[in-house]
Amino acid sequence: MVPSTWLSVALFVFLIAPGLLFDLLAERRRAGRPESAFREASRVVLASLAFTSAGIAVISLVRASRPAWMPDPGPLLADPQTYAADHYGVVLWALAVEMSVALGAALAVHRALARKHGSGLRAVSSWHRTLREDRPGGADVHVRVKLTNGTIFVGKVAHYTADLDMADREIVLAPPLFSRTGDKPLVPMPPEWQRLVLAGSVIESLAVQYRPQP
Repeated sequence: MVPSTWLSVALFVFLIAPGLLFDLLAERRRAGRPESAFREASRVVLASLAFTSAGIAVISLVRASRPAWMPDPGPLLADPQTYAADHYGVVLWALAVEMSVALGAALAVHRALARKHGSGLRAVSSWHRTLREDRPGGADVHVRVKLTNGTIFVGKVAHYTADLDMADREIVLAPPLFSRTGDKPLVPMPPEWQRLVLAGSVIESLAVQYRPQP
């Protein structure tokens, strides 16, 4: 069902935000893997339900001890728009309290899981790890690229995309550039060619060398 009033839209955002925050934080703790949109949406909805329930529980406790501080659930559920218009201050205050508790709970659970299982576990491609993270300071990265057809290119890495899907990766080589086809020796490429772009889908292997910058 699509929200049709400003109150229902606000409630939808408030209800789904804690699950979205928790899912975004969770990406720092777990290695990514392909999953269906249904699975991802289900995880967000379940997390939102849990954290929103914590916020509602706090509101209920405050309502039980200080009724004037929180909305009256009876009239609010019977006629939400009219009640919200007549008591917008207390309604906004309740939404702020609920959101703060829900987001705080999501952050607290994330930190607890990060301490228990470790943080910083993110899925990165081997290209990113080899070409950037493992590169010594003050060094340039040079690679020997073997294509699926046997052609070999050698050059300095100017740029690359680190997408986990090999079909979406590209690597850009800069001079000095060399090439080899078949059993022929490596030969320098003409100096007028300044960049060589290779698609990850045609790359069979990379040999990496770290050279001190001149």
